[in-house]
Amino acid sequence: MLPFQWQEELPESRHGEGVSRPRHGSRTREYRVIIYKPGMRPMTWITKAESQRHALRYAVARWPGAEVEVAE
Repeated sequence: MLPFQWQEELPESRHGEGVSRPRHGSRTREYRVIIYKPGMRPMTWITKAESQRHALRYAVARWPGAEVEVAE
């Protein structure tokens, strides 16, 4: 794999309801999260979450070690 491509599945990432995505039936809205991984270009990820705090938590679970922020 080329070093400048994003890896969606990392061995240390965690996935599942309530961990990397909202629980089924939760009231959600759409958030845009910017993910910064060292040595990579920033990536914008669009997800549904219960709140900004949850959106950031889901991003960190998918990309551990990355800096994340909600795009305004």
